[in-house]
Amino acid sequence: MEQSIFTTFIKDHSRELLLLTITMILMATLLVALPQLLRLNARKAEMWHEQRMKSLEKGIPLPLDDDRSRIAGRTALLVPIITMVSAATVTSFLVVYESTYLFAVSLSIWIVAGIVSLAAITGGVALIGRLASIQAGEPTEDDTEEPADDEHSYMN
Repeated sequence: MEQSIFTTFIKDHSRELLLLTITMILMATLLVALPQLLRLNARKAEMWHEQRMKSLEKGIPLPLDDDRSRIAGRTALLVPIITMVSAATVTSFLVVYESTYLFAVSLSIWIVAGIVSLAAITGGVALIGRLASIQAGEPTEDDTEEPADDEHSYMN
């Protein structure tokens, strides 16, 4: 029984087709999601500008422009996303090219990716909480520390 050219091609190039398919899915997702995110961000900037202009027209004092919380949140979100996509990409290449140490290398990649993601999320949440208390005007732990006693200071 003779195999068709298509079946032979699939058997010979299934690994490359898998990587090509994964790449195309990722690129299609980026081509759809990225313009929508950019439009959303532009609309948000327009609304923020309109609000500030109305406040100026009415003589209402402008609030302080503090983007630190937003940037901390974005960092806490984007670092794990990029880490996981990178780990998935490396794991895909290991699987497609039939690495000898597939399990050990994949396990170490995903453990490192998990630790990096956990650190980014924990740090981001802690930073957001600290910035929220600063914006609310509450004293922080650094502000409530007592000055060092001269007898116990190492400078004597």
